Amino acid sequence: MVNKIPCLLGILLFQVFSCTGWLQAKDMWSPKLSYAEIVSKAQTGNPYFQGLLGIYLRSGESGSQVNIGLSRQWSESAHRKGHPFGTYNLANLAMLKSDFEGATRLYQDAALLLQRQASEGDPVAMYCMGEIDFQVIPTNLPRALGLFKRSAEQGYPQAQATIGTLYLKGLPGLLKKDTKEGISLLSKAVTAKSLTARFNLGMAYYNGDGVEKNLLKASQWLRLAVRQNFPEAKYSLGLLLLDGEGGISKSTIEGLRLLREAADEGHVMAREYLSKRGSGSSPVTGSPPSSPPVSTPRDNLSDKEVLGQARKYYTGVGMPQDFLKAYQLFLPLAKGGNPVAARFIGLMKLTGKGTSRDPAVAKEWLSLAAQRGDETAKRLLETYKSIF
Repeated sequence: MVNKIPCLLGILLFQVFSCTGWLQAKDMWSPKLSYAEIVSKAQTGNPYFQGLLGIYLRSGESGSQVNIGLSRQWSESAHRKGHPFGTYNLANLAMLKSDFEGATRLYQDAALLLQRQASEGDPVAMYCMGEIDFQVIPTNLPRALGLFKRSAEQGYPQAQATIGTLYLKGLPGLLKKDTKEGISLLSKAVTAKSLTARFNLGMAYYNGDGVEKNLLKASQWLRLAVRQNFPEAKYSLGLLLLDGEGGISKSTIEGLRLLREAADEGHVMAREYLSKRGSGSSPVTGSPPSSPPVSTPRDNLSDKEVLGQARKYYTGVGMPQDFLKAYQLFLPLAKGGNPVAARFIGLMKLTGKGTSRDPAVAKEWLSLAAQRGDETAKRLLETYKSIF
């Protein structure tokens, strides 16, 4: 009888482990995983880590260089194998190309599987699902914030950087401003070499969001983000170097070089700045003769390009979320009759993102968009008719 006890115990343990999933370890991100280990696992054909590597190469996590081409390749491999990380990241890459309809379809395809993984405790899936809830209409901001927090608690740097930045500003009615918590979370993510954290912390010092404005500190963090090949960091640091204020040594040559690199990588505001300088409306003294002006005027920038930049600022895909910049880019397009821009202006007036909240004005813009055939605007008018 004594000899049977270990056998019975083994059977019970087998049943417990099998029922709880412990017997078969699942692929899951861990703070202990190095970037080299993620690359190695991806190269073995593991779809989880292929999708994760695609995310890293797009967003510059763990000190990796941003490489959109490689990000797409790894994401497509994971997507073909049915892993939602690949699908989710392809949606983000579609956003970068202003393919918003394609991005929406891919987000929807990824959402169900991401929800399942998030419910099983995967911090990366929590973050990805949180991003979809935060930026894809119809949004679910309370659920998004909950997912960001849970992911951050498990140490995922991109979640720490995102929720940390949100704490610096706060979200009325949803998230109380907490500068101490925001800086704490950003600092943790910075330690993990998160590009999102480095850039967001730099911009916090740049704008004085939640911290005392300090352009010298801003430039130091932005330089780290530039080293990871981030166009928005090149644009912001380029402007700082051209101005040479706040204790920063002025460098016209380096500033213009960074702006040109950002422009070549599709940054609309960098292209606009350089085009104005080239036409003489925004002169920069001391420009080197080896730096020919960019001759593309603002009027020749297509509505699609400007709309794409505005949506990137609105969603935070491809650059940090900035509702004010998004509003400033959307508004001229909306006034010119662009239905998508009019819908976004209406939505921002409805929610108070980037502008003052005004439901009556929101209804006017949404109605204009709907009249011009925007189906999403029609759905929003129906959804929020009780508010109007």
